[in-house]
Amino acid sequence: MKVKIFAIVSVWFASFALAAQTADDIAKVFCDLDRVPDYNYSTLILENIEKDGKREVLEIHQYGSGVDNGLKNVAFDFKAPASVKGMRVLQLEKLKKADDRWVYMPKLRQSRRIPMTERTKSFGGTEFTYNDMTIRNEDEDKNEIVEDEAKITVNGNSYLCWKMKSTPYKKSEVEYSYRMSWFDKKTYIPVRIEYYDSKNKMIKLYECLKIEMVKGATGIEYPLRRSNAISNLVTGRKTIATVKDFVFDEPISDAYFAQHWLTTGKAPKIKGKK
Repeated sequence: MKVKIFAIVSVWFASFALAAQTADDIAKVFCDLDRVPDYNYSTLILENIEKDGKREVLEIHQYGSGVDNGLKNVAFDFKAPASVKGMRVLQLEKLKKADDRWVYMPKLRQSRRIPMTERTKSFGGTEFTYNDMTIRNEDEDKNEIVEDEAKITVNGNSYLCWKMKSTPYKKSEVEYSYRMSWFDKKTYIPVRIEYYDSKNKMIKLYECLKIEMVKGATGIEYPLRRSNAISNLVTGRKTIATVKDFVFDEPISDAYFAQHWLTTGKAPKIKGKK
């Protein structure tokens, strides 16, 4: 795993952009960007849209901490609908080994570790997988720049991008053969990702619908992926994820990232949380 970027993130990105030309450099910047701020809380609204137009809305509270040697810990607490309420997921990033992930199922009243073989499965019944909800390091893929000045429009927003092909070294751990990504040159955020199977057929599409610069409690600005969509091109099903509210850089208790929270949902309230 890589060392996180600290408070000088905006200045560092501005200077690094002049040198970041290789595919691995670009992927590394995005990996490190996803590890800041030090603490974050947000409410996620995920809307599942079936092929026939039927819709279901999920509400999830997300808690993140990156102060443990730069490693990212994330907790998800499902609040609605009733079918998933009380479900909780805990992801603990590890140094030089696979992340540790646990899920608590309220109907069974028990928690269990999510093995690597199940991380390609649906996250809470959405089109996002467990793999989609974590950070993928640049050294896990063979990264190649396909186009250096790729222009693309996503949700009415125009971007100048690096177009990159990423092929996982361990294909058994993911649900695709390779992916094509368009990285915005201003923010290093992938605004479009196409996922392909072994027959070069696109099976999944990710789009970043809105990027917004926001300030944390300390005044530092961060690029926030405010709205995202992922589409299953095989079934025609789609999930749109929107950040409803957020709190950045307000300390979060370590209690959120422990087994006791996973099974009880109990932890100190976060300052600024609605």
